[in-house]
Amino acid sequence: MKSFLAPLIASLAMATTVLAAWPINDMCPVDGKQARAIYRVKTAEGPVAFCCMDCLTAFEKAPGKYSVTKKDPKK
Repeated sequence: MKSFLAPLIASLAMATTVLAAWPINDMCPVDGKQARAIYRVKTAEGPVAFCCMDCLTAFEKAPGKYSVTKKDPKK
């Protein structure tokens, strides 16, 4: 039983970490395209996702230039 319990607890901890870092937006704030969770950066409001690495880099250079539209929590 102990050999089963340790991996189960570890996988639950990893899943919680991944979900906690889920992006706060659906659309890329730079291009307006569908955001992809693999391209994200941490902000004060939470992780912001982008459609590509170019948009992520542009946002990091001038974050005040772009407004992030948060996704609707009801969806």
